[in-house]
Amino acid sequence: MKSETSPSQYALFLAVLPKYRQACIDSLIGSLGDDLKILVSESHLDETVKTGISPELYRRVPMARLLRKKFFIQGGVQNVVGTPNLVLDLNPRSLSSWWLLVVRKVLRGKRTLVWGHIHPQAGSDAKTAPLRLAMRRLADGTISYTYRDRAKALADLPTEPVWVAPNSLYPLDLMVPPATPGLQRNSVLYVGRFEPAKKVDLLVRGFAIAAASLPELRLTLVGGGSEQAKLKDLVNQLGVEEKVNFAGWIDEPEALKSHYSTAIATTSTGFAGLGLTQSLGFGVPMIVARDENHSPEIELADSGGVTWFESDSAEALAESIREAWHKREQLPNASISEFTKKRYSAEAMADGLRTALQGLPQSLPD
Repeated sequence: MKSETSPSQYALFLAVLPKYRQACIDSLIGSLGDDLKILVSESHLDETVKTGISPELYRRVPMARLLRKKFFIQGGVQNVVGTPNLVLDLNPRSLSSWWLLVVRKVLRGKRTLVWGHIHPQAGSDAKTAPLRLAMRRLADGTISYTYRDRAKALADLPTEPVWVAPNSLYPLDLMVPPATPGLQRNSVLYVGRFEPAKKVDLLVRGFAIAAASLPELRLTLVGGGSEQAKLKDLVNQLGVEEKVNFAGWIDEPEALKSHYSTAIATTSTGFAGLGLTQSLGFGVPMIVARDENHSPEIELADSGGVTWFESDSAEALAESIREAWHKREQLPNASISEFTKKRYSAEAMADGLRTALQGLPQSLPD
């Protein structure tokens, strides 16, 4: 990487780059080398979301949170204002992104791209949707997190270029289904935060109902959060404490893969997001609540790896778990793994960023 004073053709100026972006950034640097500089803050508006890529790969810049954390502004803008090709957060809360978009609009020969979700999580009718569209109008192009969002972006602004940097976790060589035969699998798996929006308590209740008729069934909860104590109390109240494993936070793919190797299915009882790429990449289907405000990565349901259940119904979830148990001999599912690898690898994400920064056409899967 070049020093901050050295001229660079390309730059990323983002709020954060969490640890799960490491493989993508490694691949991107492998392509662009010293022509790329990266400036990010230590943590986002939600201070639990922190930058976790290798420190030598970026320059840390300060972030100020304003108006009770509704907006943020980053320092270091002077280091990227003149960079020929710049990627910013597509986030209306970022005042520094707005400033750079406006200033660079009048600088000839300076391309500014915005990267993120095309619409807010609440959808295209949300109050902040026009602000995202305004940011895209000021920019010279958009980088989408998903393939379907690319179509939405082109529908909004048909003449503006759109690239896809699919929201991915792992490089191709790690997206290999664990070889454990299906009949040796016995657990329902959850990986994520223990927060109200994720409805992990519903999973515990649904599991307890299913386990009453499947005595060998187990539940593994990987993660942590504000609801952990309540979840442990609920497990005890339902009398399934000997069947539930609180595995704690696990980041490393190989350690996670050991849990996927015993899973009959993963679950998303609240909104589904990035974890879907992980589960399907490992060849494990996911049981997903139907009527939740899912992240755009839910497009991976097209792989055939998603089973839907009626939202907020522990009984419906239990029935889906029982169905997964009786289909476990089909695991790991190589077809959903291949579908996901072709679309959601770290290399695919890096390629989307690279082609966008270089202004090149992008080859997309069918």
